[in-house]
Amino acid sequence: MKVFNKTVTFIFLLFSINTFASIQKSLFINDINWPPFFFQEIKDNTMGIGKEIINLCLSEQDYQWQYKNLPIKRTHQNMASGELDISVYSYKKSREDFVIYGAEPIFFSQYGFASNSQDDITINKLDDIKQYQLGHLAGLAHTQELMKIIEEKKALNQVTVGYSIDAMLRQLTASQQRFQILPNSIETLLWRAKQLNIESQLHIHDFVLKQKAYYVTVSKASKHITNPKIFLTKFDACIKALKKSGEYQKISEKYGLISQLALSPPKSLYQPMDPLKKIPFID
Repeated sequence: MKVFNKTVTFIFLLFSINTFASIQKSLFINDINWPPFFFQEIKDNTMGIGKEIINLCLSEQDYQWQYKNLPIKRTHQNMASGELDISVYSYKKSREDFVIYGAEPIFFSQYGFASNSQDDITINKLDDIKQYQLGHLAGLAHTQELMKIIEEKKALNQVTVGYSIDAMLRQLTASQQRFQILPNSIETLLWRAKQLNIESQLHIHDFVLKQKAYYVTVSKASKHITNPKIFLTKFDACIKALKKSGEYQKISEKYGLISQLALSPPKSLYQPMDPLKKIPFID
């Protein structure tokens, strides 16, 4: 009987240790509704380019993971506290206080402007938008120059703030528009216009305000990633391997992106990233 009890105790302890180890390696990742990079719901086998790459690369490491849907401000707070382990960020020096950046971009995004195709608006430079009513998606990061214009126009009651890209696109293309110009990620504007079947009503301008690279980052306070630098080195290698094999291009094309742009921006803008030397053109 004693032998049986010892055996049961040993099995229980072994199970507890394995369960604890599994819990210790369960990562929490920020989720956001940012098509075509992140979808909060999987539809028609699409979850977003970012999610697909993250899932593929995490599957190569000994981790379990789950996504947490959080507002942008809460994401920053949870990355600082370590309640989130991973988030995808563009580079900002202030974020280095609480995250460690990977070196290989997971994707690139261009920021530009959309207008109603019937308005016959021309945008060749940033100042061209000043004469129009603007739409602003709450929480969306812009360049300092654009944010200055938005703040100035808010004071004049010339900015409509919204909380849904779909609602804002419908307002922009309605017969009675609330605003004339909507800044956002060009990839997002194109994707949602296609999904909402309003492509012919929308004019995506050729003028590109900025192009940003986005990186996988690890919280410096992560409770589950014991060596973030080794983790990110493996993650960078995985992204590079996906690009080299052509798998990355296949994923990008599934979401209607030009694979070459998804891989890298124009050479005049991009330098390979050293973890200690950040890309100068990124906010």
